[in-house]
Amino acid sequence: MTNQQINHLKWTSTLLRAFFRLGVRHAIISPGSRSTPLVLAAATHEGFQKQVVLDERSAGYQALGIGKATGIPALLICTSGTALANYHPAIIESKESGVPVIVLSADRPPYLRGTGSSQTIDQIKIFGDSVVMFHESGEPVHQQKDYERLELLAKQAVSTSIIKAGTVHLNFPFRKPLEPVEGSVMSAVNAGNQQLKISENSIDPVFASERTIVPDKQLVNLINRSKKPLIIAGPDERNRALESIAEYCSNKLNIPVIAEPGSFLPASINFLSKYEIYLRNFRLVDSLKPDLIIRTGDQPFSKALLDFVSKLRNQPVLQFLSRDTWQDSYNSVNHRIVLHNSQLELDSVEPKAKEWKDRWSLLEKKSSTFVDITLKKSKSLTDGHVFHHFSKILLSNWNQISSNSFTIRDLSLFGAPNNSYKNLFVNRGAAGIDGIISTGIGISVASQKKLAVFTGDLAFLHDTNSLLSLKNLNHPFLIIIINNRGGNIFRMLPINSYKQYYKDYFETPQKIDISYLAKANGLKYVQVETLNKLYSIKEDMLSGSKPVILDCKTDPDESMYIRHKLWNSEIN
Repeated sequence: MTNQQINHLKWTSTLLRAFFRLGVRHAIISPGSRSTPLVLAAATHEGFQKQVVLDERSAGYQALGIGKATGIPALLICTSGTALANYHPAIIESKESGVPVIVLSADRPPYLRGTGSSQTIDQIKIFGDSVVMFHESGEPVHQQKDYERLELLAKQAVSTSIIKAGTVHLNFPFRKPLEPVEGSVMSAVNAGNQQLKISENSIDPVFASERTIVPDKQLVNLINRSKKPLIIAGPDERNRALESIAEYCSNKLNIPVIAEPGSFLPASINFLSKYEIYLRNFRLVDSLKPDLIIRTGDQPFSKALLDFVSKLRNQPVLQFLSRDTWQDSYNSVNHRIVLHNSQLELDSVEPKAKEWKDRWSLLEKKSSTFVDITLKKSKSLTDGHVFHHFSKILLSNWNQISSNSFTIRDLSLFGAPNNSYKNLFVNRGAAGIDGIISTGIGISVASQKKLAVFTGDLAFLHDTNSLLSLKNLNHPFLIIIINNRGGNIFRMLPINSYKQYYKDYFETPQKIDISYLAKANGLKYVQVETLNKLYSIKEDMLSGSKPVILDCKTDPDESMYIRHKLWNSEIN
């Protein structure tokens, strides 16, 4: 037995206690050998909520979900080699959407690198610019200054991941033997238990305090001169969302608010969500042109909205961001203000004439009515019916997350009137179809609330390894699959006319029997193929402790027909 065996765990448990002192409470662990010192440090500290996730790609997105729900990074712990590389998709999403995550990767010691040693790859800055901070810790050195540096490293990692809004990667090389000797585990347990006796009030204040920003006279005058301002609330993260700006402007200043899914705006703002209908009406849009655009959150993604904004290049754009990032793909922003941990004082801004907001509200009401009428005329189960029904029955006590592609757009187009976005999460940073269920699991674990996942069939199949983690949940978890048998969003693109290539290479239809996947993972499965079956599903039927998969087999042709009918309406 050597001191090396003891000191590995002393080193890593010191680090984990530092993270705990900074408010970190979740650790996602994937099995491996080289990571033994890190895993034992987490396992022996009762203050951390631990999840063991076999697939590192799923683990990465679960950590992302925890960061989304709490605003505090989760720890991602993995062994050396390709295990680490599997985090990359989630780390990209973390960077692009601004979600804090901390990766703790085990590594081979330097003398094994570049020698062909098994499970040894170059892990130094493996994620490049996708992370907001990287640090190679070096092999453990058991001197007081090294332990002090380790505690500082934890503080740097937590504060950087939150303030710079992304992933921090810390790399830890370990020599064998990796296992602790007798007595060292109990020492780590005792140290962790001692820390748990300390009040939560002792958490180190590493984050910037909240403050109020008063806009300068130029910006106040810009808003006051405007007669027809319009707010566009893009995707954001719930713990940073600038909903107070939208709420004040809508309710106090009579400014209409267009809200995209992921903006976290509550129904009390009376925001506009059916803009994909009336902004496509070329005979109408001239009367809707604002003289000032006020943007909050990240870059919007709706096609009709982006086309509308692209034609307003001569109008001033005032942008409020919750993090220091560039979100301006049209190069149209004139004034950019970052409000990280800040509130905006708008008392000096004058209310607008109510007629301008009423014009938008009337179009929203007409569009919602037209959606209802159009869906009632259809006898087939369509994508739109699914979103319309569940947006009514999943109340505010449910968190929700939507996959990308048509799914997130349909939530806006078909969602019931006055539906809230307050609990609707999205992964719109890189807008991939991967990791949606896994992200939902992370949100569910962190929030301990009911959660519903809206996902397309291909996005569901892309993340089936996440189903392994559902057995750990103790509250309702619902997966609603829009099973239109393929990537139907490609039907909107010109490639759809190349029939000899389109179906096999783009739409990629599938015929998977999802009931077998549910059975293999011990999940409740319900197939929904008709409107009557859909309407028979009530909220109280979904609140059991066992996760449920609702496989909604919709008519893709009728779904597309209804979308085009709404997009080409003549509402005015």
